[in-house]
Amino acid sequence: MWASRLKVGTTTVKRGRSSGTSATLASVPATGGSRRDWIASVGPMTDVPSVTTSQGNRHRILVVGGTGHVGAALAVHLSGRGHHVIVTSRRLPPPLGDPRIQTVTLDLARQDLDDRVGPCDMAILCPWVLEGEASSDWVTAMASRLKQLGVGSVLYFSSMWVYGEPLTGTLTESNTPRPTNFYGASHLANELALTDSGPTLDLDVCILRMSNLIGSDPLHRHRSKISFAHEMAAMAINDQRIMLRSSPSTPRDLLARSRLHHDIDALVERSSNPGRVEILNAGGDRTTTVGAFARRIAKVATEYHGQIVSIEHPEDPSDQMTFVLDSQKLRAIAGPCPNDLDREISMVFNDVRSTTSDHP
Repeated sequence: MWASRLKVGTTTVKRGRSSGTSATLASVPATGGSRRDWIASVGPMTDVPSVTTSQGNRHRILVVGGTGHVGAALAVHLSGRGHHVIVTSRRLPPPLGDPRIQTVTLDLARQDLDDRVGPCDMAILCPWVLEGEASSDWVTAMASRLKQLGVGSVLYFSSMWVYGEPLTGTLTESNTPRPTNFYGASHLANELALTDSGPTLDLDVCILRMSNLIGSDPLHRHRSKISFAHEMAAMAINDQRIMLRSSPSTPRDLLARSRLHHDIDALVERSSNPGRVEILNAGGDRTTTVGAFARRIAKVATEYHGQIVSIEHPEDPSDQMTFVLDSQKLRAIAGPCPNDLDREISMVFNDVRSTTSDHP
């Protein structure tokens, strides 16, 4: 049941009643340039070029699942840092825009890593967890094969959803995981497989329990399933309406991709410790709501096309709880880094606009 409609634009409307407050918005030029030229001035639309690592710190990094929403952009970032990056995918992926990245087809069920990959010193696992397809058996087999390739360090992308739903209170790495859905349970099973096999193989294992990632996607135009930020931006631009699946007060921890990449750089460059298993939360340090994020998306869309963007959503429950994903352990390793969501939103809009007819 769709309980209410909010509108974001020149007039702010709350729970169906106008507050009469006018927002000051940048005006879209009627002439003298396209809207896509204008919106480029709102904020940066491409990732800031990375500083190349020194010759001695370059690594050969295997990114398993390197065409997913996490892995594709990470592969481009790591290559920009000067590392030799090998990306694996079940099918030959579209070009990632960086000819230096090596792509290899890999079916996790067959474990057919071979001489096409060559020796590597680090592996980053970004599994695409689908109900009915996932099994932790591949993780144990993969760890053994990675060891044969010379890999010393393994980084696994897990999820904060291993803590279960609803997320409540302060979540630290010492909280007992209690997944309540297939997605969280599958990631936890993969974690346990690495925790068991890593020390036996003298691998340095790091598990990242990541929150909701916000940022540009180099393969956005090729995807049938897109991130929720891209989905909101597309609705706001094309329909002047955002339809939320969750109630607006639903809490979310949103992680800017630029911060994630900053943190990964620190983990890649630190000294390997054979047999170590470390679990780290990776979040944005602050909890917001689905509704607040939708309003940020709507505001940028209004600045783009000059139209009011409405937000439709299910009724809010009266007992909505919230949480804090504690990422202090990771911050102690990687150091401070801003969680710049506005910049990431502008890059998401650039992805969405690139798929429209007026933006080749």
